[in-house]
Amino acid sequence: MEWIKNIQAVVFDIGGTLLDFERKESYAELKAGAELARIYLVSLGHSPPPANVYRRRVIARLARAYVWSRLTGAELDPMYELDRLHRSVGIQLDDSKANEAGRLLYSPNKALAHTHPQTAAALRALRSAGFKIGLISNTVAPPSGIEDHLAQEGLLEFFSVRVYSCSVRVPKPNPKIFKTALKELDVEPDRALYVGDKPHIDVVGAHRVGMYAALRGTKMPTKGKHRPEILISQIHDLLDYFEIQAPSSQ
Repeated sequence: MEWIKNIQAVVFDIGGTLLDFERKESYAELKAGAELARIYLVSLGHSPPPANVYRRRVIARLARAYVWSRLTGAELDPMYELDRLHRSVGIQLDDSKANEAGRLLYSPNKALAHTHPQTAAALRALRSAGFKIGLISNTVAPPSGIEDHLAQEGLLEFFSVRVYSCSVRVPKPNPKIFKTALKELDVEPDRALYVGDKPHIDVVGAHRVGMYAALRGTKMPTKGKHRPEILISQIHDLLDYFEIQAPSSQ
């Protein structure tokens, strides 16, 4: 494993890698988030449709956009969809207020996922050792909501570069999303390690652009193209490969 001595950046997936979701988002979370977003609009002095109408419109618009994204391969942008919905009822928000509405829409999901207690310490150790640290995530959730979730779990501060499929409009394993992160990190592909939990998306996508891959899982995949260079059970296991030690507590 001589290659690992040349690694300069470690890039992470979110769901199933940094955060463990106990279950997927359901209609209940989306409904609750839409209600919080509506209450926020009212607090700003706007007059959105009645609660039941607003919730239906939010859910219907996102559902249609999701189906269309799967048919076309162009990732859904939830902030664009919210903006178009709000403009259709005469509400225009600046970026700050739009991001807050998106954060509230996502916020019920924060109860569904948490990080391992040792993950923050592992990220701190990687950063202290001089590694650049970034994120690449397939998500159709508002980025402001995701980052609020990461902040709540004590993780956001570690990621100078964060690339979301809903922002670049293509999902992993499309090379574009990996190349975008590598450019922002200013690192060559063969100097970067990508850490994810899905062999057919994370490992394949990383290898397509020349990155190395670590898989968070319990079993090494048998298909050659799905085989990562490293198999870990938790994020802090990476430190053994880099021969660095996490702080005992901070």
